[in-house]
Amino acid sequence: MDPDSFYHLKISKLIAEQGPIFDFPWLQYTVLKEYYIDHHFLYHVLAVPFIEIMGDFAGFKFYTVVLASLFVFLSYIIFKKEKIKWPEVFVLVMLCAPAFLFRISLAKATAFSLILLFFGIYFLFKRKYWLLAIISFFYVWSYGGFLLLLVMALLYALAEAIDQTFINKPLWLKLRNFIKAGRFKVYFFVFIKSLFSFENIKKITAPLAGILAGLIINPYFPQNLKFYWQQIFEIGIINYRGLVNVGGEWYPYPISQLIADSGIAIIFGIVALIFFFIFYKNQNKKSIFFFFSFLFFFVLTLKSKRYVEYFVPHLVFFSAFTFSLILEKVKLGRFLKDFKKENYVIGTVAIFVLIYTVILFPLIMAKDVYITRQTFKGGIGFQLFAGVSGYLKENAAPAEIIMHTDWSDFPMLFYQNDQNYYIMGLDPTFMYKYDPDLYNLFAEITTAQKNDNLHQIIKENFRASYFIVSQSRKSLDFNLQNDGNFIKVYEDNEVKLYKLK
Repeated sequence: MDPDSFYHLKISKLIAEQGPIFDFPWLQYTVLKEYYIDHHFLYHVLAVPFIEIMGDFAGFKFYTVVLASLFVFLSYIIFKKEKIKWPEVFVLVMLCAPAFLFRISLAKATAFSLILLFFGIYFLFKRKYWLLAIISFFYVWSYGGFLLLLVMALLYALAEAIDQTFINKPLWLKLRNFIKAGRFKVYFFVFIKSLFSFENIKKITAPLAGILAGLIINPYFPQNLKFYWQQIFEIGIINYRGLVNVGGEWYPYPISQLIADSGIAIIFGIVALIFFFIFYKNQNKKSIFFFFSFLFFFVLTLKSKRYVEYFVPHLVFFSAFTFSLILEKVKLGRFLKDFKKENYVIGTVAIFVLIYTVILFPLIMAKDVYITRQTFKGGIGFQLFAGVSGYLKENAAPAEIIMHTDWSDFPMLFYQNDQNYYIMGLDPTFMYKYDPDLYNLFAEITTAQKNDNLHQIIKENFRASYFIVSQSRKSLDFNLQNDGNFIKVYEDNEVKLYKLK
């Protein structure tokens, strides 16, 4: 389990017990106390039957497996519908990327978002604009990354304009002697005309209309507008990692590590990229679209690790569409002929790399699956903080505020004990936006930089009655013991609990 998994599970349980959550007093010193919205609402609602029937953890984990399996099945169906050669191979390639397999296996909304996104892409391909608008509406109710579908529509419109201008161009543009002077202006005119065609306007209008409807026809409107501004732009794009200690997924992905964590998919992608440019005349709007989409997510992933769950599928889809087009349109004789002197070395190396990869495919797959299994062994246990939370439920008054050492502890504490309130969680940016000075004070206390007058500072600024200290925070524990106004009332192998006098 990932820390966020406990939050998602708890919200699903609360929805089952009392309906949608509109107030969130559990994070006393964050902006979520002032305007909370459940931006995973449909994801949480769909989890309810699973946890009601199978129990909390078994049900939620099975729900995660169902969603991940549905995305894999959807990928296979899209490959089949698009007549991709060897669809099973590309599905396996995607599943052999350790980073992707890890992310999609987490009990979070990752797989659900991918399902909605790729349904939207498929509707774009098939020009099912009403269905595209509907899926965009539900995307808003399900996941904070709903704007990705609008970006995909823009990229597909761009890909179609390039295809119509430079690859499947009008017959009159193919005439060699047509308008030798001013040829650039002619191509530019055709490109702009194609880009802003009525068909492309419909492509963009459909998801835009669905998104706007999802924002307005929403139980959290209009508070959701302010929340999404912070969630999408301030946390997702701007990111305060230089000012606050954000989660690891928001930090850059070193390119060497990304290559290693992408497994066999990166090899397929590199070879496909080489063939994409060698046989550019044989491409179509769909392969061009996935070229743009995988580059888009590649850049995002280099900025923040969490986007690897989008990068890998788009890289695999790009590889699948590129290889399939070449196999369909280029015969062996033409294939060899197109290897001009400048392409011969690169193309030959690409072919040998691909053959080498296919031969070693079983070994690579086994290695990547092993890496993923080892990664999951370090997951969070179901009973983390159960002991201290049980003590607090029996001894602390309802709504008393509990100080804790790390924002990432909140989901587990919240799941185990919802009768008390906490300082911050989910993302430290929410506290930083609430009060930067208070956030810095919290950081100084919990990292043991401040060691004098702690009792008065915590009482006056945080109104906390108890302080949960992780066993690893030796310096902080030393400071609290030296203060003399903190009484240890509980201890286990995870934490110590101090009551403030």
